[in-house]
Amino acid sequence: MKIMILVSNFRINIERFSSLFDYELPKSVTHQLLLAALVSLLQLSLIAPIDAQETTKSNPVVRNMVTFCVMGDVPYKPEEDVLLPRQIAEIPNEAEFVIHVGDIKTGSAPCDEAVYQKVSGMLRKTVAPVFIIPGDNEWNDCTNPAEAWVFWEQYFMRFDRQWNHHLPVFRQLEREENFSFVKGDVLFVGLNIVGGRIHDAAEWKKRHADNIEWIRRNLQQFGSKVSSMVIFGHAHPNVGHIDFFVPFVKEALKFKKPILYLHGDGHKWTHDRPFFPAQNILRVQVDQGGIAPPLKVTITNHETKPFHFDRRKAKEKSVPQ
Repeated sequence: MKIMILVSNFRINIERFSSLFDYELPKSVTHQLLLAALVSLLQLSLIAPIDAQETTKSNPVVRNMVTFCVMGDVPYKPEEDVLLPRQIAEIPNEAEFVIHVGDIKTGSAPCDEAVYQKVSGMLRKTVAPVFIIPGDNEWNDCTNPAEAWVFWEQYFMRFDRQWNHHLPVFRQLEREENFSFVKGDVLFVGLNIVGGRIHDAAEWKKRHADNIEWIRRNLQQFGSKVSSMVIFGHAHPNVGHIDFFVPFVKEALKFKKPILYLHGDGHKWTHDRPFFPAQNILRVQVDQGGIAPPLKVTITNHETKPFHFDRRKAKEKSVPQ
């Protein structure tokens, strides 16, 4: 009876997941998600009593696994050209790396090479190694996306190699901007998933398929060895990304462990779980860089609530998962 009630709730939540994209999921996709949810619930019903006993016996101590900082959608305004270097200088010492989740300029600003060179120079001043993924403002929304991509590759591809660090970074052969590494029992995956316009429908579809394949490969290699996973992307989910997020939800249901999808694009802080029925996915959209400094993220070994956030704004405390 409990299983049937939960599945019924999942059906309602799938409708909410569909509304995230302002799009009605095809019946075949809905049935696939419901089936995946039912299988996951049945598995949990079989192992839950054992897990409960083990947790009671072991009572593990919660400890910090890794700390990093994330920024996005910056610099936009001339004053942010002054603000960003100051924010970089004030990044906490405990941050083991920094990630910029795309949009190094406004959508209306020209995609001149000088912009890429300028932001690259700013980010190089960071003490901790920096990773960066593409945003739509510096690529697909440009008047000439092909030229813009050449600039992005020249100034940001394998950007972390500017530092002498010891993170075991892997790159996807088919798409070198996609990366992954394991740190502190956490799997980190960076993806080229952008907002903005669909500049090339074939490229868009192929890139989303490559992104899913990269997640699958990493989960096959590291999924059983890690306690959680973090996905870095640029895009706020919309109907243009449904061919990515529907299979992503299926992979999350199989993984079962906590997942954080961390992105920019929307400029305003968002902290929710919109990817039904995969309630193990937490989505966080970071503040635009002119609104708040880089977000400090701490990940613990807690089995269900490992992600903790400090927006580092005056009079605000750390926000737990």
